[in-house]
Amino acid sequence: MLSKCLNAACGEPFRYLRQGRIFYLEVPPSSESPEPHRREYFWLCERCCTTLTVVIRDGVGTVQPRFLQLPSGEVVEQSDEEIPYVS
Repeated sequence: MLSKCLNAACGEPFRYLRQGRIFYLEVPPSSESPEPHRREYFWLCERCCTTLTVVIRDGVGTVQPRFLQLPSGEVVEQSDEEIPYVS
């Protein structure tokens, strides 16, 4: 059940659907679980959803920045899929 903003640094309590954004994402099965893929709800408050998005990493919902600043200084919106780390 949704109770607060997924951003651990925030903790804003979930009260109304109109305040923030709900994400409904598919979570891959873990190696220990025989369950097929499952879908889970995640919520970011109104303030956090302007700069963050929700992604699944290692079977857990987590936040990452919505925007990526390129070396040229250009800012682009990231897709909802994981972006590989490039050094």
